[in-house]
Amino acid sequence: MARYVITGGLGVGKTSVLSLLKPRYETVAEPAREMIAEHRKTTGETTLDHRPELFVELLISRSIENHAAASPSAVTVFDRGVPDCIAYAMAYDLDIGPALDAASQYRYESPVFVASPWEEIYSTDDMRRATFAQAEAFHSYVVEAYKRLRYRTIELPKTSVEERAAFLVEHIESRI
Repeated sequence: MARYVITGGLGVGKTSVLSLLKPRYETVAEPAREMIAEHRKTTGETTLDHRPELFVELLISRSIENHAAASPSAVTVFDRGVPDCIAYAMAYDLDIGPALDAASQYRYESPVFVASPWEEIYSTDDMRRATFAQAEAFHSYVVEAYKRLRYRTIELPKTSVEERAAFLVEHIESRI
């Protein structure tokens, strides 16, 4: 069926919104956080920042796997999509070609839902160490990646998590 994406900068509340969509839709967690957690479990290292080429390569692979695993009979909402790999490549100043090729092949519904940087809710944790300024810069890479691929974007309102989830549901349901 349909594949939708919630994307945006770092720490903008995507995961919180996604958690409220679970009862209604199939949801897919953010692959970068999953990969970092798995890496931490096997190596004890808390980040893959020291190996950005490997990180982006693995992220592309995981994002494609997630896209392919989505049920053909359900609406699926992803916390980040394959195009986000372009943003990670840009952030690390890497060649975007492999990510762009993958993102051109593995598509999502348009519009893509974008959560903008929101300083009042931004926080760091053991996996998210970026400053708010870095989160804003990453957001610009994300928006650029989706626009490059000609997706239409809709910005999520800066309201409560419940209202943001209802906003998404309203838009998705109007397209089914």
